[in-house]
Amino acid sequence: MKRSKKNIRLAIGVVSLFALSTSACTIFSPEEPEMSDSEACAKLNELIADHANNFKHFRRGRGSSSRIGNMMQIWSAERVFPLAKNCQVWEWSSGLTNYFCSWNESDELQAKQSHDKGADIIGQCLDKQWQSNFVNTQSGGGRTLFNQEGGKTIISINYFKEPRTILENWKTTLYVGDESNLKAEVK
Repeated sequence: MKRSKKNIRLAIGVVSLFALSTSACTIFSPEEPEMSDSEACAKLNELIADHANNFKHFRRGRGSSSRIGNMMQIWSAERVFPLAKNCQVWEWSSGLTNYFCSWNESDELQAKQSHDKGADIIGQCLDKQWQSNFVNTQSGGGRTLFNQEGGKTIISINYFKEPRTILENWKTTLYVGDESNLKAEVK
């Protein structure tokens, strides 16, 4: 009986230590610092200029890249936008490249607010040569596309409900890159 109580205490101690250590990692893991709108504009304009270099200045180390067959290579990328989370550079086998970020939203209202704020920031960052166009998507979301006459780079910020899921999963995405990659039908 003494041995059994000792084993139970030991098990509780190990579980407690594990729980404490994992929660400490969550508490102390560094979050991305807040980014002002002016910092975002400077970064966004640097990103647009670096599109001609396949976003090489925004890719994170070589160790973070992955290849998906012969179709594309993906690198994790520096965050350049205040709302953005998971950012990557995609280089397609066709030679086209794009910078892409996505982040989850709690519901449609938050996704729309995130889109609207993002579109407003982008609009403030770009000069008068850029035009914007908003379209509603089939999922009930929306997309604002920014482009300039004769320009190679386009910017798109979208919000949408993820298809093929039983849950109400909403996302917002930021895309900077070649227009050819956005020729797919808006869902």
